[in-house]
Amino acid sequence: MKLLRFGPRGEERPGIWIEESGEAPMILDVRAMAYDIEDYDTRFFAGGGPNRLRFLVEEPNRVLVPANDVRLGPPTKCTGSIICLGKNYGDHVQEFDSRIPDRPILFSKALSSINGPFDPIRIPPDAVKVDGEVELAAVIGRCACRVSAGTALEYVAGYTVLNDVTDRAAQRGDGQWFRGKSADTFCPIGPFLVTPDEIDSAGRRLFSRLNGEILQDGKTSQMLFKLPDIIAFISHSITLHPGDIVSTGTPAGVGSARQPPLYLKHGDTLETIVEGIGHQTCRVE
Repeated sequence: MKLLRFGPRGEERPGIWIEESGEAPMILDVRAMAYDIEDYDTRFFAGGGPNRLRFLVEEPNRVLVPANDVRLGPPTKCTGSIICLGKNYGDHVQEFDSRIPDRPILFSKALSSINGPFDPIRIPPDAVKVDGEVELAAVIGRCACRVSAGTALEYVAGYTVLNDVTDRAAQRGDGQWFRGKSADTFCPIGPFLVTPDEIDSAGRRLFSRLNGEILQDGKTSQMLFKLPDIIAFISHSITLHPGDIVSTGTPAGVGSARQPPLYLKHGDTLETIVEGIGHQTCRVE
């Protein structure tokens, strides 16, 4: 299934993407059919919500909304943690500082940075060195505490696309990454949360385009630390809760590493794509 949230910012409703052969895409309005499912949040995932959705998809009297007429927001309502990896692709390490890490490098993004997959990215007035990073992200489906790499994927509710927009001047000037990664709108997520029964995360092509030109282009198989090892590493000391987001790093080609650098500016269009999982398009303002 492809889970999504639709509607005005701050008023999103849970839905399911329905695309049937020869028909225009539709959205199944989950809340209109199951009034107790208010949102895709911690309560939903902890209560085994995705399993309930499978029955809704098979209902004969589905409540459907034309997909072309609505805004798509972030596919989950994250109220917990956004945990990201730095330097998790070898080619990106080479363009960053050439020091390959011997363990995952973790950082977080503020919840207030979350943005819809087609909403504008707004550059703060004093930020002049901003670029994006296409990443595969996993949403946790149940509490994960000291899980093994062998069982880690059992704790994943689904996969999505995360754009780790970054103010490079703030990142380097602060001596740590949180502020540079966390400005408002600096975390577009979605459009879909794709459940693991539909697709796996191995070998997925992920790439970005700036104004139609390819910037980044890699495959998830190139990650230095694979998703099961990442989840095991984090959960060894930090309990992951339902709805938490784990983002797995970005391949080479970011704009700030190019000569000359390609920083985001007003009027740009940035696309971030993980094949089979989702395609974002954000205008820069």
